[in-house]
Amino acid sequence: MKRIMFVALVVGLLFGLSNGAHAQSCSASASAISFGSVSPISRNAVSTTGTVIVTCTWPAITITPNVQVCLNLGGTSPRSLVNGANQMQYDLYQDAAHSLAWGSIYFGTTPISLTLTKPGLGTTASTSATIYGQITANQPTVPTVGNSSTTYTQTFGGGTTSINYGFFLIGTPSCASLTSAAGTFAFSATATVVNNCNISATTVSFAATGVLSKALNATGSITAQCTNGDAYRIALNGGATSNVAARQMARSGGGGTVNYQLYVDSTHTSAWGDGTSGTATATGTGTGNQQVLNVYGVVPAQTSPVPGSYSDTITATISF
Repeated sequence: MKRIMFVALVVGLLFGLSNGAHAQSCSASASAISFGSVSPISRNAVSTTGTVIVTCTWPAITITPNVQVCLNLGGTSPRSLVNGANQMQYDLYQDAAHSLAWGSIYFGTTPISLTLTKPGLGTTASTSATIYGQITANQPTVPTVGNSSTTYTQTFGGGTTSINYGFFLIGTPSCASLTSAAGTFAFSATATVVNNCNISATTVSFAATGVLSKALNATGSITAQCTNGDAYRIALNGGATSNVAARQMARSGGGGTVNYQLYVDSTHTSAWGDGTSGTATATGTGTGNQQVLNVYGVVPAQTSPVPGSYSDTITATISF
C-alpha cells in the first residue's frame, strides 16, 4: 500500500507541472501618446510620455519563476504623424534623453526589454515602461487644414507591435532569440497643430527737413510669421489721435503736430488702418516662415510746425 500511494503522489505532481507550464503567459497594454497642442512656428521640440504596462502570470508551482519580455515596435525612424498628405516628424524613445529609439528585432532595431519575477505570494506580476515621445524641432511649415486646429496622428497595433517573452530559471534569454510573437498591443500617437502668429515691426523714419513744402515719403515694415495655411489680418490703430483717417505726430516736449498717413501700397491709395473710416487692413496666408509687409508712410505738404522731433506710436494687431 505504501508503494502504491507513493507512485500516485508522483504522478499527480508531474501532471500539475505539465498543466502549469501552459498557464504561463504575458500581455501588454499601452497608453496613448498625446503631445497636446503644438505650434510649429515656435520651431521647438515638443516632448511627452506614455506608458506600457506588462502583466505576466505563472501557475502556483513553477520551475521557471522569471520571464524576459520584449516589446517590439516596427517601422522606420524617425516616424511621422500625419493628416492626409501632411506629415510632422517625431519619434518614440526608451530614455528621457531621446537617444535610444524604440525599435523591433524584426527591423534590426532595439525593442524594450523587461524582466519580471514571480512574486513569493501570488501568481501575477506587473511592471511598466515609460515611453518618451518627441516631435522634432525646426518644422515651421507643418500646416493646419481649413484654417483651424488640425489633428495629426499615427496608429500602432496589428503588424507594427508585438510582445515576445520567454520564461526561464537561470540564463536570461536575449530579445533576438525570442522570435515568436505572443500577441500585440494597440495605441496611437497624436498632436494638435494650432494656428499661431508672431508679429514684429520696424520704425517708419522720415528724413529731417527744414520746411514741409512738399511730401515726405518713408518705408517701414511689419514681419508676420503664421502657421502654414493660417489666414491672418493686420490692423493698425490711430496712434495718439485714435483716428486712423487723420494721424498726427506730436512734438517731443509739446508745442506742435505734423499730419501724416500710413498706407498698405506703394501708390498710397489705401490708408492702412483697422477697416473703419475708409481704411484698409493687410491680409495674407501664413507659410510657416516670416513674411515681410511694407508700411508706406507719407507726410503731405503742410504748414511747417515748430522745429523739433515729432513722433507717434502705432499698435499693429494681427488676427488669425
